[in-house]
Amino acid sequence: MNSMPVSGFELPERYHQDRLQLLVQGPHTLFTYWEVSNRKRWLCSQHFACDYGALPKTLRIYDVTAVYFNGNNANGFRELGTTPEASSWYIHGVQAGTTYMADFGISTPEGQFVPLLRSNAVMTPRDSAAGWGAPLVSTVPEVREPGVIHVPIRPHDFENFNAYSNCMK
Repeated sequence: MNSMPVSGFELPERYHQDRLQLLVQGPHTLFTYWEVSNRKRWLCSQHFACDYGALPKTLRIYDVTAVYFNGNNANGFRELGTTPEASSWYIHGVQAGTTYMADFGISTPEGQFVPLLRSNAVMTPRDSAAGWGAPLVSTVPEVREPGVIHVPIRPHDFENFNAYSNCMK
């Protein structure tokens, strides 16, 4: 795919960086795009002794609502096979008001998923009006951690640090 010139400059087709970005398109749809660096492609080719392009690519979408996600403790997940040449994908049928993360990886012939990239977390918006008195957006979300029922997320010191000061006298 060739990119079109913009004001005399041409956007590169690849940036040669490992990246998986997850975006919210609507209450029931996500969009993701990714790039796997040449180094990681080469490592996969060496490990599986085949061309990277021949390996089946998979997106794994995790429901991580109210969870400190460690890679194994999602509320649930689903896998979507992608085409070999794809670098982006729409994910339909997700739930409103839910927090998601994604992994991009390959699936072995034995059915094992090998993650290569992990995305950011996103939260889908509500698909109905908030009830009377319900917060529109939670200000301090609560999460579940193994062995602890509810743990409020506390701000880190850097979040309360003001980098600007008034030195004028």
